[in-house]
Amino acid sequence: MRIKLFFLPFLMLMGYFSLAQNSTKVIKSLQFDNETATEIIQRLVSDYGLDIDYSEVNFPKTRHKLWLDNVSHEDVLNQLVKVTGLDLVVEKKADNTFRIIPKEIITNKLSSEFQPSRTNFTLTGIIKDEDTGETLPFASILVLGHTGISAQTNVDGYFSLFQVPNDTISILVSYVGYRSKSFRLTPKTPLENLTVDLKNDASSLDEVVVTALKTEMVQANKTVGMIKMTPRNVAKLPNVGEKDPFRAFQLMPGVSASNESSSGLYVRGGTPDQTLVTYDGFTVYNVDHLFGFFSAFNYNAIKDIQLYKGAFDARFGGRISAVAEITGKEGNSKEFNAGVDLSLLSTNAFVETPIGEKLTFLAAVRRSYKGPLYSKIFDKFTADAETNTNTQQGPGGFGGGRGGNAQTVEEKASSYFYDLNAKLTYRPSTKDILSLSFFNGTDNMDNSSTSSFSGFGRFQNAGIDLGTATNDLSQWGNAGGSLKWSRKWNSKFYGNTLVSFSNFYSERDNSRTISVNRDGEAVDNRLGRVENNNLSDFSLKTDWEYKIDKNNQLEFGGMITQNNIKFNYIQNDTTTILDRDDTGMISSVYLQDRLSAFNGKLELIPGLRANHFDVTNKVYLEPRLTFNYLLTDKLKLKGGTGIYNQFIKQINREDISQGNRNFWILANGSNLPVTQSKHIVIGAAYETKDYLLDVELYQKNNTGITEYSLRFVPDFAGGGAPGPGGQRGGGIAIDETFFNGDETIRGIDVLLQKKFGKITGWLGYTYSEAVREISAFSDKPYYSDQDVRHQFKAVGTYSVNNWDLAATWIYATGRPYTSIIGAYNLTLLDGTTKSFTNPSDKNANRFPEYHRMDVSATYNFKHGSLGLSVFNLYNRTNVWYKRFEVIEENDVSALQTTDVVYLGFTPNLTLTLRLK
Repeated sequence: MRIKLFFLPFLMLMGYFSLAQNSTKVIKSLQFDNETATEIIQRLVSDYGLDIDYSEVNFPKTRHKLWLDNVSHEDVLNQLVKVTGLDLVVEKKADNTFRIIPKEIITNKLSSEFQPSRTNFTLTGIIKDEDTGETLPFASILVLGHTGISAQTNVDGYFSLFQVPNDTISILVSYVGYRSKSFRLTPKTPLENLTVDLKNDASSLDEVVVTALKTEMVQANKTVGMIKMTPRNVAKLPNVGEKDPFRAFQLMPGVSASNESSSGLYVRGGTPDQTLVTYDGFTVYNVDHLFGFFSAFNYNAIKDIQLYKGAFDARFGGRISAVAEITGKEGNSKEFNAGVDLSLLSTNAFVETPIGEKLTFLAAVRRSYKGPLYSKIFDKFTADAETNTNTQQGPGGFGGGRGGNAQTVEEKASSYFYDLNAKLTYRPSTKDILSLSFFNGTDNMDNSSTSSFSGFGRFQNAGIDLGTATNDLSQWGNAGGSLKWSRKWNSKFYGNTLVSFSNFYSERDNSRTISVNRDGEAVDNRLGRVENNNLSDFSLKTDWEYKIDKNNQLEFGGMITQNNIKFNYIQNDTTTILDRDDTGMISSVYLQDRLSAFNGKLELIPGLRANHFDVTNKVYLEPRLTFNYLLTDKLKLKGGTGIYNQFIKQINREDISQGNRNFWILANGSNLPVTQSKHIVIGAAYETKDYLLDVELYQKNNTGITEYSLRFVPDFAGGGAPGPGGQRGGGIAIDETFFNGDETIRGIDVLLQKKFGKITGWLGYTYSEAVREISAFSDKPYYSDQDVRHQFKAVGTYSVNNWDLAATWIYATGRPYTSIIGAYNLTLLDGTTKSFTNPSDKNANRFPEYHRMDVSATYNFKHGSLGLSVFNLYNRTNVWYKRFEVIEENDVSALQTTDVVYLGFTPNLTLTLRLK
């Protein structure tokens, strides 16, 4: 029973009095605070006259809390063993005589009583969450005392463990964010469809005992370049309004964290579009909410995330940098549950429930509201927003005499985002799973204004009315879904097949319409720009596993994707800068073999992926290879190499004065080449029970890198007439302003992690250099936009009683940028004067260094938590980009430079409530 904190002093006194006076077998009330296991045992011996045989060597010096009511002597000792998290058992010899011994002594005794009846067999089963029944993907299963006999659950939680020596050995099951579980097989244990339940870390709050349990926050040493985390652990880290798994990944070495305006993953010098993001099997092309300040993925709907930072295997294709594989929750299969997160930014609610015995359902929805935090972020990324009506009257009054005029200006600003996740899972048998998953995330922004002039000034008596409407409208997002059928055909053969769709959309209208009404006849003139980008993806995918034996697993499959991408860029209503409508089909097959040798010390995964792109009518072969080799039980060598091709890419549209923009487009093999990357990764890891030191060196050689710019169309800004072939003033054609080149990226990632205990966290360092060669921009190599030379990250969490305290600190050297170094006026042939600017060398300058600290404190209670988080604790001014404007006055032009900065000190409060 949970004791209320405000009764704590009184109950401590009564608990101690009860302990000192009560000598019966049932203890009415007992309480220990911040005492070691040895101290607790000594108090029980002295105060209750118990005879307890134990060894102090079995108990570390960790201090614990124990609150108990109406328990027997044996219950007290069992709870004490439980709180330590050690493999110990309590044996009762007599009424007041007990022995605490290692579990292996008991299991050895049992093994002598249960002689093995089955040997060299295959054990199959499924790993689940003990509380919800959710299957746990990519969990580890191994046989204790037998090196090389291990397995991993697949995406649906199934496993097959081959060549198990006998049916009395011990099995260890582990999963990041959950308590590891060891158990011993017996001759009565079923060898097929065995269900193993794991307890998650958060569920410890439902128990009498509260302590620090041995669960990892992240797992970073399973294979080369891979990081794994569960969203439950993300909640412990500082956040700005939302518990964001992508922002958590940015705290790891190799993933840039200095770009607050994008929650996308800049992995090892790559751009976000070069990272493949899949959610329940379908591709997500937009991962941002609120101008990129956090991601569009709701942590309440996510079960597992794995990030591959490079040299990923042949199962994945279509991207050249990294892969983020997201598995959504299926929903609670045991009981109805619901919850809500309330913050200063948004409301986030979910429901999950079983429907009969074979169906589960989960839905999670999130929507922002115009609270103080949302307004602060919105105002930072846009102009100051307010709605007002301002009427100015001339000397003659409203509608008055000759000099009278009236002007009405109405400004409005509204913005919101929402996302929806839903999943329905049906299990018609123990071998089949049918799941339907849906995702939609959308942002809407309206920062428009209107002005009207009624009989304004000298137009008053001429019957002329003037009006302007300024549009600043944006809507962007991604919708997608998948229908998947998975089947376990037998202990060796497993497959899943899915059909999916995904749609990215971005509509931006930054224009101004001037309306002139003369004697009832209206004329509209439109200035500004309109951009629309729409991408559709229809895919059929199938993946298969065939386990030949414990040392050999074949994986093969195929995928067909049909893409249609439209991009339309218009200026001043009549000038179409770019208008593309491209369609292409990518057909892929892959085959790879997971090989194990030298008694499990070597794991080798050779593979080959072949892609056919119908636009170029070419086949693109992609050989892959990764390996892990255990030099000792603590030291591992690892590496990988491969070729990767990208057929759909997000082009960076250079805008020196206002900040760059980007858009999705399909390669065509000519002025939009297929992007290719060759990876080499080599590393080593030294891992002990509580610590991990991981180092990886990498190099990527990229070809077919594309950028888009209008700065080489010299007369376009001046409005010169098109020349022959659609060119302007003798310049190059506007639709040929794609510029291509090569890129080399090299670096090193270093991670030092403390995995377990009340204090956990890591230190991360990245050195990275990204150099491009695009001759149109420079006759010599220049640094890429995402070149951040040094990054250092420190993350620490501390759990004490019901509190989770966390702090993060990020330091990064400045990113490169192209500045404007001068401005001048030029008189054109038609007699008009235009202002022009001179850019510096491409990315010849760097922003100041970036750094900030975030902190959080979360109080956990049985049905939720209350958290306070502070972003940018010491209010560091970090530069986002520089805005350049040419100011003209009295025929003199001057260049004005403005630093556009990121958020300063920003607190947030989040209340989380759960039924279960």
